[in-house]
Amino acid sequence: MVLALVGRQTHSAPELDVSAVAQSVDLRFSDLPDGTVVASNAATGSEIERIAPGAGGFIRVTMRSFAGDRMKRDMTDEVPFQLARMNDGDLLLRDPLTGRSMLLNAFGPSNERAFAQLIEKGETRQ
Repeated sequence: MVLALVGRQTHSAPELDVSAVAQSVDLRFSDLPDGTVVASNAATGSEIERIAPGAGGFIRVTMRSFAGDRMKRDMTDEVPFQLARMNDGDLLLRDPLTGRSMLLNAFGPSNERAFAQLIEKGETRQ
């Protein structure tokens, strides 16, 4: 069901309008052999969060969906994903390679909060 919602709430978007961004972080995600997912600030390389196996379901499903789009198009994983809190409060996840973006508040407060914690821990002020 989450995958169906992810598919319905995404669309291609133009470049991110930085004048509309209040907070942002460029993110990289990597999988460890034990199933842990590591979210890192792409600009600094610092680890933001470790998501243990069985935890962080919404982040895992969302990022696997975004990564799957890149794989289908034979795109690299070298370009980070963009997570931005917009001036109007919306939380936006964007892939600058595919142009795909997702308003995360559409998935409810607890799911949005999972990504909000990533931006708060690893943010880059505009």
